Amino acid sequence: MRYEFAKDVELLATKVNEVGKLGLDLSKVVFIRSWNSKSNAIARVLMLPSQWRFVLNLNILYIVEVIAERYEMLSCQQKVGVILHELTHLPKNMSGGLRTHNYKDFKVIKRKSEKISKEICK
Repeated sequence: MRYEFAKDVELLATKVNEVGKLGLDLSKVVFIRSWNSKSNAIARVLMLPSQWRFVLNLNILYIVEVIAERYEMLSCQQKVGVILHELTHLPKNMSGGLRTHNYKDFKVIKRKSEKISKEICK
């Protein structure tokens, strides 16, 4: 697998965070792009274990990874939906944990994604 920092994804996530009024501190999130993943996912969010944060002296709590082969083919609206989905896993207090798909905001994510993408994907 190959990785690179994904500034374009970070920029889109910043817009989604602002337009969607998510209230997340994205300075604690790093965005990366990977190639040659065997995963069927388009993107995923990972939490950095506290032991790694301590040893590496990092302020980063989360990694949002997009799988290049799947993510790059998406339209702007679909990318907004994917990024919103991944950001919804992050708790507002940025505690280091992750929200499950049972969290209430996942029930309205499609509607919220459409509203946000109208603003971003003009």
